Amino acid sequence: MSPSPSSPSSSPSAMSRRGVLRGATAGGTALALGALASGAATAASTALAGSAPGAAAAAGGPSWDPVRFGSSYTARPPDPGAVLLGGPGFAVHGDGEGDDTAALQAAVDEASRRGIAGKLGDILGGARDFPHGDGGGVVLVPAGGYRLTGPVDVHDSVRIVGFGARRPVFVLGAATPGYAAGTARDVFSFRRRPVGGPVSYANNDTFGSGLVNLDIRIGPGNPDAIAVRFGGAQSCLLQDLDIDAGSARAGIDHNANLIHRVRVRGGEVGLHAYAASAGWQTTLLDCRFEGQRRAAVSMFNDAKLVVVRTAFSGTPRAFESAPDQWQHLHVQDSHFEGVSDAVAVLNDSDSLPGAGNDLIRRSNQLTLLDCTATGTRDLLLLAQSGARTSGPRPSGRIRELTYGLRVENALGRRESRREGVYADLARGAPGALVRAGLRADTPAPPPVGEWVSVADVAAEMGRTIGAGEDDLDVFQAAVDRHETVFVPIGQYLFTDTLELRAGTSLIGLHPRQTWLLAADGHPHFADPDAPRALLATPRGGRNTVSGLGLDTARRTAGSVNLLWRSGAGSYLADIVTQFVKWHPEDVQSGDPGYAYRGAHKYGIWVRGGGGAMATCGASTAGRRTGCWSRTPTCRRGCTRSPSSTTRRARWCCAGSATGRSSACRRRTTSTAGARRRWRSSAAPTSCSPARCSSASPPCRARTRTRSGCATRSASPCAATAATATRHRSSRSGAPRSATPVPDGPCPRPSSR
Repeated sequence: MSPSPSSPSSSPSAMSRRGVLRGATAGGTALALGALASGAATAASTALAGSAPGAAAAAGGPSWDPVRFGSSYTARPPDPGAVLLGGPGFAVHGDGEGDDTAALQAAVDEASRRGIAGKLGDILGGARDFPHGDGGGVVLVPAGGYRLTGPVDVHDSVRIVGFGARRPVFVLGAATPGYAAGTARDVFSFRRRPVGGPVSYANNDTFGSGLVNLDIRIGPGNPDAIAVRFGGAQSCLLQDLDIDAGSARAGIDHNANLIHRVRVRGGEVGLHAYAASAGWQTTLLDCRFEGQRRAAVSMFNDAKLVVVRTAFSGTPRAFESAPDQWQHLHVQDSHFEGVSDAVAVLNDSDSLPGAGNDLIRRSNQLTLLDCTATGTRDLLLLAQSGARTSGPRPSGRIRELTYGLRVENALGRRESRREGVYADLARGAPGALVRAGLRADTPAPPPVGEWVSVADVAAEMGRTIGAGEDDLDVFQAAVDRHETVFVPIGQYLFTDTLELRAGTSLIGLHPRQTWLLAADGHPHFADPDAPRALLATPRGGRNTVSGLGLDTARRTAGSVNLLWRSGAGSYLADIVTQFVKWHPEDVQSGDPGYAYRGAHKYGIWVRGGGGAMATCGASTAGRRTGCWSRTPTCRRGCTRSPSSTTRRARWCCAGSATGRSSACRRRTTSTAGARRRWRSSAAPTSCSPARCSSASPPCRARTRTRSGCATRSASPCAATAATATRHRSSRSGAPRSATPVPDGPCPRPSSR
């Protein structure tokens, strides 16, 4: 039941903006209405873009959607290690009519064989019946239509990447045999093992698999079809996809690390989400769901979804939990258009099996933050009690809605905890406000035509790279001469820091198959009190770094994977660090168990850096910190590693885009489920970057309290005041000077 504003005390002028919280056990809700919008809301389209796959949303899309969806690789990436579909041995029809299933599977198998032979990204080292190497690689698919008649196994660590002015389209033809037999059947199946191994679905042994820049269309008469059976442990992604599920069962089934710029139309369910392997969160970023018959997202066992800048339209429910399951669901900067029943349907916390245990009952948590809604009935429906929390009509803003454990004045002497529903809403959601909330900060890669392969630079210099010799001079020459440098599949040895220029983009296609490796035992990386980065970006630069693995080897206690100092507009994404250095000598089986045996202190430094970060896995096991920052910013979220969850760190802008100067303070001191999950590395916390000054006291206090990113360190604040290596001397000779990293309590961060 929704609270009624009929009494005098509940008028907007009289009602406290913070609202009144009542216990969920009493079935109560709370509503806090801000000032009403002065005019009627601008009507928005009730459906997402219906353009052909690969076309920009701007052509016929809804007026409120600022994101352009199209091909992110308009030409063939220059990677000789990739397998080309349609190349020799992998001939296809490419017309959408002839059956190309066998050719695509053969290309994926070949990419996996090359990965086994290359032994890159060797996580398990031959344990658990794995071959050495991830068995990973890249399959490049040109624009065209490719008809499929059965499942395609995407082996461990293989990525299928489309290219062309329009994305390639994979089509499951009408009434394809096997997709109407009453049992769910995949079109693309993410698998646990490399080619030749036992066939099972991806799990905690699966690293780096992905579908990128392609579209999937399921024809009519395939009611049991699932476009993608997703899954994996780390660095797995679905990115730049259009999935037209039609009358199928689901667009995506199961989930892994990142689902980015993916549009799902139709299907009974858009995404059927489960707890991802190893318990990591799954992040949906800049996605669109339209026209699902039952729910856009159906959640089973604690799916741990973090949903950012995603729109839902023309569906009964945006999110729906299975019975008897608790959820950690965090939704931010998202939009709901024509959701006819409820945005979120969750179980009453008191009805969960074992609800008498506080840890179980309080694990059922929802946060909606800075969202908008138009033509949407209710925001929350509790399934067992039938209690509903209504949204503002006909349109409005969801400044904050929480259900479950709510912590206010966190980590202070006035900290309080409550359970129930809290809503801070305001009527009116003009199109400009919706567009502002959905505007992306994750840029598409630079045009492929502008890429210069570092292998070509090496050829110009008469050098060979990736052969075990020092490759640093070639890489430095490449980034000094060219704005966008492409790194092909391989392993490249560095004896010192690769320093990017202010506008450099450094791009690979697969982080577990494209490694920058510190020279083991080199004196430049020897001193843990004068640490030096393998890769460094300039202060205030506008850089894109993506698709790379950073390995600081074994005997390099003074090495750091990355020093990030880039400014606004920069992007760090799809990055991994190698965290299994060698097999522990005392383990007879040789199974490393993902163990780290090193003396490194730091993984990734964020020193004055801004921009956006996504799917960055920074190892912490055995290190003092995996990721730390001395930047006094409000963060959307950090994650401990090993994991490949999204982490986004952005500057807090001076001033307030919405005129609510208290937003930063309010969100620093009062969040619901997200607070607990931040502590366990699963969800973003909550200062919105446009709503607080970088010098505001709440932001500084929070940065000091949180000490940058979550860490397993016994002394997580030790690195806060550290300064990075000063790059002054030549590439050879004695190590360059650096300020030692102090131990002890956090100093107060500066406001710079």
